Amino acid sequence: MTRILIKNAAVVTMDDRIGDFETADILIEDGAIKEIRPDIDAEASVDAKIIDAEGMIAIPGLWDAHRHTWQTGLRGILADGRIPDYLRGFRIQMATLYRPEDMYAANYAGGLDCLENGVTGLVDYCHNIINEDYARASVEGLKASGVRGLYGHGMVPVTENTFADGRGLSEGNEKADLSHNWRYETAREIRKEYFSDDDLLRFGIAPQELAIAPAAEVEQEFDLARELNARITFHSNQVAVPNGGMRDMHTLSEHGLLGPDVNLVHMTFTNPEEWDILDGSGASVTLCAETEMQMGMGFPVAVEATRYTEAGPSLGMDCTSSTSGDMLAHARLVLQCTRWHGDAVHYENFSHPKKIHWTTRDALAWVTINGARAAGVDDITGSLTPGKRADIVLLDMRGIAFAGWNRKDPCSMVVSQANSRNVHTVLVDGKIVKQGGPLLHVDPEAAVAKLESSHDFLNEVMEENGGFIPQPPVPLPLYEA
Repeated sequence: MTRILIKNAAVVTMDDRIGDFETADILIEDGAIKEIRPDIDAEASVDAKIIDAEGMIAIPGLWDAHRHTWQTGLRGILADGRIPDYLRGFRIQMATLYRPEDMYAANYAGGLDCLENGVTGLVDYCHNIINEDYARASVEGLKASGVRGLYGHGMVPVTENTFADGRGLSEGNEKADLSHNWRYETAREIRKEYFSDDDLLRFGIAPQELAIAPAAEVEQEFDLARELNARITFHSNQVAVPNGGMRDMHTLSEHGLLGPDVNLVHMTFTNPEEWDILDGSGASVTLCAETEMQMGMGFPVAVEATRYTEAGPSLGMDCTSSTSGDMLAHARLVLQCTRWHGDAVHYENFSHPKKIHWTTRDALAWVTINGARAAGVDDITGSLTPGKRADIVLLDMRGIAFAGWNRKDPCSMVVSQANSRNVHTVLVDGKIVKQGGPLLHVDPEAAVAKLESSHDFLNEVMEENGGFIPQPPVPLPLYEA
């Protein structure tokens, strides 16, 4: 039996039955949380590795519930971009210029980036599967990083400009026989070759968006996911179209596709009728607020996702090609934007809002237990609950920048004060992968060198092929109406 005992931490469990502690100890046995309480006795600490967490806050490992990890090697290239820039630059130009080794480097470094930032869980939306070698490299990179999560195997035909061919927004119900399509066969092979249902990394399917593919084709991709017992991560209602917006919920409901195995991403252009359809379906919703507000994808729908789903939203960074991987900063941004949005009616009448309707605990739930729900693993992680796996982050609140922090309410301190630089210690499945410095389970310098080599190659081949967005830009009728 292996034991770790975390001593003297302020503890935010995100489990309402247990509550929080101003000071407590956490006993871990064989990768699972055994006990949380003050003053766990000396007998329990026999043969245990002791972590002194005085001056630190223990929280569940953070979750990024939606990230295109394969874009890590081009970090920041779209910091001033909109969705058409993204589609032209990544899906149409760069996707086919990547090599399998670039996919590996990006997913490996991207998983490590998560762990470095206290993100122990990741839902990877991998929609650059040009052939099975790209899929294998992507999975192997994530697995090598040691991050927990869901690999979302993308079904998008990335060699085509799917936003220009008029196949999307279709109400057609006629199914084609796609059973021998290579993308279906590859998904089955990857599922069989790399995954079991209790792995640290689990298998998911990312079907094509209804904006680019006929409903009947998307239905077959949902059917494939359920055949493979794969969770579904699905871009939904993220496009502003005339006459009331997208109708993804209507289409999914009509085809019997909504359910508790579905996580819907964005949902920014969802009208009231569509939210009513979602209500009671069991599906979850992930917001990617920084991307949505930057790229012209609308305002993050935290209010609606709270009202019309069982647990409320989770959060995702979406693209490190435009935003950072700091999930605590992201949670704080979404919290304050949601507060402001709810107060706006008062400002219109020149009156003063008198009550806070959204709390720091709401925000921390978005990036812990709700993220685990989005990945379908909230029964084993997402909160500090005895019996769950020990995915734990210690935030160091010592030093002048955080002196005077409120010990009586550690949850509010996490969201209002902390950021990724506070991440001191990270455990995944009870294994210490970071403690007070660089990652411990890999060679960080080698990982950086691998990604930098990929970055250099991608920039060279990009310039050889006309730049990130070759001119004149290819047509995207859906975004030019």
